[in-house]
Amino acid sequence: MNENITIRTADRSDIETLVKFRFLYQTDAEGELSEKQKSSLSEQLPGYFDRHIGNDFTAYLAEDDGKTVATIFMVKLEKPAGVHFLNGKTCYLMNVYTAEDYRRQGIASMLLDRLISDAKTEGITCIDLSATTMGKPVYLKKGFIERGNTEMRLELR
Repeated sequence: MNENITIRTADRSDIETLVKFRFLYQTDAEGELSEKQKSSLSEQLPGYFDRHIGNDFTAYLAEDDGKTVATIFMVKLEKPAGVHFLNGKTCYLMNVYTAEDYRRQGIASMLLDRLISDAKTEGITCIDLSATTMGKPVYLKKGFIERGNTEMRLELR
């Protein structure tokens, strides 16, 4: 575990970093992006983050001496109540990404712990995600259950 790592909630001044880490995640997950994909992401992401951050979107940054080395995004949703989310408050976890030099140091787990704690505080009762092969063991250790091929869920009680 890297003891110099700090976790903080992103704000609008971090939009450029959020865009960068979204690109890193997408490239890691999907391979090289086409020019059309790059252009569309570059066009949409800054406005999305500006409109949603602090409302129905929260991003957490892991930093090593002020340098962002990992991210995790939470998109908050309110749905009609269901048996797994009686109050209708759910969220979707995405863009869990750690820079290559910082992987396997527990940083993603630190980010996930912070997100889960904040989600509980906000009354969110269900976290959904689509797991990558690399991320799946981390989620299983945190209590997420498999729901189909890649979809997973952690029910917060």
